[in-house]
Amino acid sequence: MIKAITFDLDNTLIDFINFKKKATAAAIDAMIKAGFKGNRKKFRKELFDFYLSHGIESDDVFSKFLKNYNNYSERILAAGINSYLKTKYSLLKPYPKVKSTLKELKKKGIMLAIVTDAPRLKAYMRLDEMGIAGIFDVVVGKEDTLRQKPSTLPFRKALKLLKVDSSEAMHVGDWPERDILGAKRVGMKTCFARYGYLGQGKVVWADYKIKRFEELMGVVKWRKYLKKH
Repeated sequence: MIKAITFDLDNTLIDFINFKKKATAAAIDAMIKAGFKGNRKKFRKELFDFYLSHGIESDDVFSKFLKNYNNYSERILAAGINSYLKTKYSLLKPYPKVKSTLKELKKKGIMLAIVTDAPRLKAYMRLDEMGIAGIFDVVVGKEDTLRQKPSTLPFRKALKLLKVDSSEAMHVGDWPERDILGAKRVGMKTCFARYGYLGQGKVVWADYKIKRFEELMGVVKWRKYLKKH
């Protein structure tokens, strides 16, 4: 019987890459308006790619990006950061049916947790903005183990805090090589969030796969049926 479900955050509960692309594009537009010289289309792609290579959670991306072009100024930087944050929070919404499905799982007595490679504070900021922070019993972030998935440590940390055995838990995530492999290594059941998959990493087969978040309820009900029969 499933007593707890752990979730990846980005591209599992929220369309992270989509809002990141739109937010960085808005930042470039604002910086150009403030005096940053160059090709808008080229800079939009370069800033997003720089985020991916420098660190998707980095706080100094804009300043380093501007300095790489010898075009740094506080005015341009401020315009970029402000526009990025405004756009980011306007787009920070969970995938369809996430909130209602999570609430239904809670009503069934299932404990819920986040296991993410993002810093815990940033994870909570996203969850709070989406209005779902209070739904989760545990949030395990980067600083909790200093290891990234597929290391087993983040998963073991979540299981320990939830006080459940790995055989009583399932992990849901979009990245097979990190989410599915890491959870399998500790003996958890796994569910592949196919809708958020970007084609990254090696293929690792999950116990279940869903094309929409609300299909998770069917997985839980099916496991209960198997347990009874």
